[in-house]
This record gives sequence, C-alpha cells and structure tokens, in this order.
Amino acid sequence: MIPECPRDGDSRSRTRLQYSPATEPNQDRDSSGLLSEIKTTISNEPFTDHYTIIPGKELGRGKFAVVRKCVEKYTGNEYAAKFMRKRRKGQDCRMEIIHEIAVLELATASPRVVNLHEVYEMASEMVLVLEFAAGGEIFNQCVSDQEEEAFSEEDVRRLMRQILEGVAFLHQNNVVHLDLKPQNILLTSSCPLGDIKIVDFGLSRMISSHHELREIMGTPEYVAPEILNYEPISTATDMWSIGVLAYVMLTGISPFLGEDKQETFLNISQLNVSYTEDGLQQLDQAALSFIQMLLRKQPQERATAEQCRTHPWLQSSEPQETQTVEKILSAEDQKPSSASSSSTCSPEPPSSTSTAEEEEDVEEDVKEGPVTEELIVMAAYTLGQCRQSSNSTSEKEALATEQKAISKRFKFEEPFSALQEVPGEFIY
Repeated sequence: MIPECPRDGDSRSRTRLQYSPATEPNQDRDSSGLLSEIKTTISNEPFTDHYTIIPGKELGRGKFAVVRKCVEKYTGNEYAAKFMRKRRKGQDCRMEIIHEIAVLELATASPRVVNLHEVYEMASEMVLVLEFAAGGEIFNQCVSDQEEEAFSEEDVRRLMRQILEGVAFLHQNNVVHLDLKPQNILLTSSCPLGDIKIVDFGLSRMISSHHELREIMGTPEYVAPEILNYEPISTATDMWSIGVLAYVMLTGISPFLGEDKQETFLNISQLNVSYTEDGLQQLDQAALSFIQMLLRKQPQERATAEQCRTHPWLQSSEPQETQTVEKILSAEDQKPSSASSSSTCSPEPPSSTSTAEEEEDVEEDVKEGPVTEELIVMAAYTLGQCRQSSNSTSEKEALATEQKAISKRFKFEEPFSALQEVPGEFIY
C-alpha cells in the first residue's frame, strides 16, 4: 500500500508542525460503521431566520465544510455553525452527516465532546449548530513561537488527561474518531487556558467485535500503520494518534511528517521517530515513556485510553520520587502483558531508526522472575549506577539477570531521594 520513496541513508528532515487537511474516505467504500438513526429534529426553516452569522474570520474549513461563528437571535447565545455540503464529488453524502449527528448525540454525556445544539437542512447543505469553544484549536498553541503562548509540560499533562477522558468515553461506546489531531481539539478559553472539546466526527466509525472494519482515511501524519496497510481498525488506532498528538503538544514538531505524503507514510510504516529532539530532552522522562507505549507498530501492544490515564506521568504533577509504590504498581498491573513489556524505556532514549523487530527481540530476552515488592523498587532505582556493586562473577550475572527482568516491567523515571538509606543486601 505504501509507495517506495528514495531516502539518503538514515537522514530525515524534521518538519515543523503545519496544517495538513484530512484525506477523505473512499466514496466507493462499504457503509459499515455508519450510524443511520438520530433523535435530533432537523429543521427545514431558513437558518438565518434564527441565527446571525458573525462576519469575519472563519472558525475552521475543510474540503466540504466550513465553520462560522453565529449568534442565536432569540437568546443571544454564541454557537459554532458547521455548514456541510450534502453532495461531494458528485455523490450524495447526507448519510455521513446523519452519522456525525448520531455520534454527537451518543457523546452528549461526555463533557469532553462538543455539544450539538440544533440541526438545519437546506437544499444543498446541512448546518450543525454546535457549542462554541472560544479558545479555538490547540493547534495554535502547538505551533506558537512565543514561549508564553506555547504549552508547558504541566499544561499538556492536564489537557491530555481530558483528551483521554473523552476518548475513553467514545471507546466505551465502540466509537473510533480516526482523525485525532490538534485541529480537532478545541479549548473553551485560551486565557486562562480552558478545558478541551473534541470535535469533527465526520471520519468516525462504529466498530464491532462481530466483523472487521477497514478504512483508508485520516490526516496523513496522524494515521496509524494499520490504516496504511488496510488492516482492521480498532480503538488502538486512535491511541497511535494520541501518541503523535502528545509528541506534537510537547515539542511543536510532528514526529512522522516528511517532505511529502510518500515520505510521511514511509516514516510511519518504518516507525521512524526520534526521541532525541531538544524539546523532549527537557521533559520528565515519564513523558517519553507515555509516548513510547503508544507509538508501537502492533495495535495490540499499545496502551488503551484507560491504561494511559493511570500512567505515572498523568497521575500527579508532583516529581515521581514522591509517588507511592502502591500507585505505580497498581498502574502497571492494569496493563496487558504485551503492553507492560513494551511501554517502558531503557535509561537512554532509543534511536530514531528503532524497528518493531528490535522491540520484539527485547521482549524475548526479558523474562519475569518471582521478586518481592521491596526488590522491585530497589532494583528499579539501582539500574545503571549500582551495577558494579557486586564483586564476584556469579553475583554480577545474577544481578544483570534480575535487572533485565525488573527493568522490563517497572521503571522509575526520577532519582529516588532515599536511595542511600536502603540497606545494601536488598540490592541482591
């Protein structure tokens, strides 16, 4: 599925995040995954009889839709009006708009998804009257060159908790968004920094355990490898996009974006991602661990939205050495074995050319052994620095074996302030 693209060795240009329009779904595809029933009453009255469109800058624009700010005449309330063409490329796409309305109805209970207020239908278009998010797209902060406008790590941590809350709600209802990107995540306010609202469900799909769903659509730099390979999509497809989103929000750089679509798709397919960017090196190492447990080629190895919400990086704004052992062990125990073994990172960031095959080799080399809770904690903190504490060859081999097993499953990103107070015999 992915065209060959000439490359010069391992070098790859790092492109600053820029706007990329989503690829529209193939119009000849099967309609599976689309909802067809809605409860919202569709009004056929002229939209402008009830709303005044605010002149000026558009709130957003796509190939077949434009979003404008409007005011309801009766109440004076502000809304975002999404004007959507019913015919696209010569085909009737009204049912896709109905599907988007149905998903918004389904997500009414989530405070992290934009609310649907009303729906109007004219001869050539339909209008979705949506909750107005005054803060605009988080894209604006991601690309800002002004330090005071860019997200801090704590900002990203808070917003990511909210994004995962919304995505977890969708996944619990068997909805995959398929186009999670900074342009589709809005803020209720920009100053002070507000809460997030997930928008644009035009590419979303309902999934089922009874049949597989395959689609090739989404924004190129955010799509998961299984979409490029025309493999079944799942909730894990969204989790890849969240990994890319976290990278972008923390650095302002799109990790897989190439000079063209070919190079972008090749970067995704080969998992060509750098963890040595200056923006990443200044972060809490737990943030890298969070990204790495999502940017995994095999969907089954990625953490779920619920598992991400228990990750140490999102648990607290406190330094990790102050977190309790019970909290971290509980978070790790909730992960499936494949995700547990692959979500932790080595003391040094992996190279930008790491592959899925190399990750599998690491998993095969790591074996879990019966260890006590105390041993797990001590070994996790002595990785690297206390490696030379044993003098005999047999003890060194035993220590190395233990360290491998433990480092696979548990990782404390920050130095342990009380390390010097631990009796030496616990290291063994």
